[in-house]
Amino acid sequence: MATALVVLFLSASFLGVLAAPARGQDGQRAVGPSVLDGVYTSAQARRGQEQFEQHCASCHRRDLSGFSGPPLKGDRFLDQWREFPLAVLFNMMQSQMPLGNPSGLPPSTYLDLAAYILEANGLPPGTQELTSAVVANVLLVGPGGPKPLPTSAPAVIAGCLTKEPGNGWFLTNASEPVRTLNPFEFADTELAAMRETPLGRELFRLQNIEELPGATEAADRLVGRKVLAKGILVRHEKGNRLNVAALNAVGGTCEP
Repeated sequence: MATALVVLFLSASFLGVLAAPARGQDGQRAVGPSVLDGVYTSAQARRGQEQFEQHCASCHRRDLSGFSGPPLKGDRFLDQWREFPLAVLFNMMQSQMPLGNPSGLPPSTYLDLAAYILEANGLPPGTQELTSAVVANVLLVGPGGPKPLPTSAPAVIAGCLTKEPGNGWFLTNASEPVRTLNPFEFADTELAAMRETPLGRELFRLQNIEELPGATEAADRLVGRKVLAKGILVRHEKGNRLNVAALNAVGGTCEP
């Protein structure tokens, strides 16, 4: 059990931000199975292309560049979905698409569509078709491999909570940010997985704590302790920050 918990809700403007599970990696870490391992076949992608042109092209264009629906290839698309399990993208497709008929296609068709989208984004084919079991166990990354999360990503970070009088709140000795499914609260499974996250060398300013009623008193009790911080990541040349939505102590004093 965490020794203390404070949940800090941000403005409603963040509620629509895409989120993903806490399973990102930076470019220096080894990762498990990923879409770079060839998780679909070219024949499956061809079937997916046929289905895409029939069910999806009117909203996303035949070249996947986006129209009334968002683009499904390129940097913008990858930055929105990379560094979390492929299952998150697949489940969204299956539950929300096509427009006007969500979940209306056979499960195998959604797998074929996912294969086509992977191919369109330069991710290599393999010798085995994409299956539901594979979708649940591979990480979605770009053609260049895992990268640090981009700005505006919902993220969770482990670090040492520090308060500098007159300068605000910080996470020192912080880990690399990873994706989170829900930036506003902690699931038990997520806490269990993140508790063992080692500290790192990053520094993040924690925004919004001072602006939220009652939050500073609770956070004061966590100073000097290892915590998990959730929120919206902001990359900036003058220093990275996290627009904080939740803090959770994970036990013990903070040691690098």
